[in-house]
Amino acid sequence: MTAFADDPLLGMMTDQTDLLLQTARGLDDAAVRAPSRLPGWTRGHVLTHVARNADGLGNVVRTGVTGEFTPMYVSTERRNADIEDGSGRSPADLEADIESSAERLLALLADVPPDRLDITVPTGRAFDLRMQDVLWMRLREVTYHHVDLDAGFTFADLPDEVLRRGLLECPGRLSSAAPGAAVTARLANGDDLEISIGDGAVPVQGAAADVLAWLTGRSDGSGLTTNGDVPLPDLPSWG
Repeated sequence: MTAFADDPLLGMMTDQTDLLLQTARGLDDAAVRAPSRLPGWTRGHVLTHVARNADGLGNVVRTGVTGEFTPMYVSTERRNADIEDGSGRSPADLEADIESSAERLLALLADVPPDRLDITVPTGRAFDLRMQDVLWMRLREVTYHHVDLDAGFTFADLPDEVLRRGLLECPGRLSSAAPGAAVTARLANGDDLEISIGDGAVPVQGAAADVLAWLTGRSDGSGLTTNGDVPLPDLPSWG
């Protein structure tokens, strides 16, 4: 049995990749040249980035399995150049790249033995990555950047588990916020998830999808409420 055989995130990752591919298949040449939600990036940039992220994470998995270090990316400059160079391809080529790179990553994940799941793997970037966190990192990349395509898919289309995991990592990434927010996020199943951002000075309530969009800088906070109509606090970049 491989390490991820029973991990529910594996199924979510493949399902969300399929949804991204469906969106990509609906984009014509003009659409892939159009701006995405990310400043300075077209949809072609976003799709290329998602494909190169799969290959980068594949390098991390390969390092963890073999013990022979392969950096996630050769360099930041090379990563950026690969995204720029790939952004102008045809819709068919962009879709094929997403599909083939995702399949390569799946094949590598299938080779991870259970005894490698808890290791920490160097990436050659500013962080090391636990092998067990690869699935979530990839799932986050696929889903958040699907939203960034600005092609009809939103955070409201995500499963509660993805929203919950995304929300729970926001306090660590936005810990310097002052004033911050005491957030109550309502999941689709009716449960409330409470998190504190920074100093937690401003109570904020809303649907989990709207909260996550705001915390990750993909929304101005439309749909969220505060006590007494206090303005939403300005938050640092989610990055």
